Amino acid sequence: MKKVDRKMLLFGFLLCLLPILVGFYYYDLLPDKIATHFNVHNQPDDFVSKTWGIIGIPLGMGVLFVILSAILDIKEEAKKGVTMIKVTIPILSIVVQGGVIYYALDNNFDIGKLTLFTIGIILMVLGNYLPKKEYWGKYNFNLCGLEEGLNEQKFIRIYSRFIVIGGGLIFVSAFLDNRIGLTLVIVFAILSGILPFYLAKKYRIKD
Repeated sequence: MKKVDRKMLLFGFLLCLLPILVGFYYYDLLPDKIATHFNVHNQPDDFVSKTWGIIGIPLGMGVLFVILSAILDIKEEAKKGVTMIKVTIPILSIVVQGGVIYYALDNNFDIGKLTLFTIGIILMVLGNYLPKKEYWGKYNFNLCGLEEGLNEQKFIRIYSRFIVIGGGLIFVSAFLDNRIGLTLVIVFAILSGILPFYLAKKYRIKD
């Protein structure tokens, strides 16, 4: 069993917590209640105390990073792919918490668009690197038995294109009404769960 990369674990965890310093730097300028959730009209619909608003998201991301990193290291997944997944979480912590703090300082800031931009970029990057087997070592499919006899190369190539295109559409939607972007995210989430089963049936190697 592979050991957990403790240096990466500590470094990533501290990166996730980095936005806390920014929050406390602006502490006196922040309102007593900080918005942490927004509707499709970019209106806040959930608030927490100032202190929890500063530490909540980064701390949650940090815990998620530690748990996921430990699991991936113990499972001995391919190093390049694991590193890419690990790096994503601190970036999300910085971007999301940065948006929350920015909105608290300036209510005209559209955090919905920031969210769509971020989701779109992450999906495009992931889709671009998904076909590169040297990043993942092997693909662990679990498609209710449909993964047996699967033409893996065609499956991954088509699915990665879907992810890239979906990410691109979500990214572009950030320039439009947020409701369009939210609809695209929901549709993408549904299709990303259904498409693998369709592709597995279509690209099975026939005897």
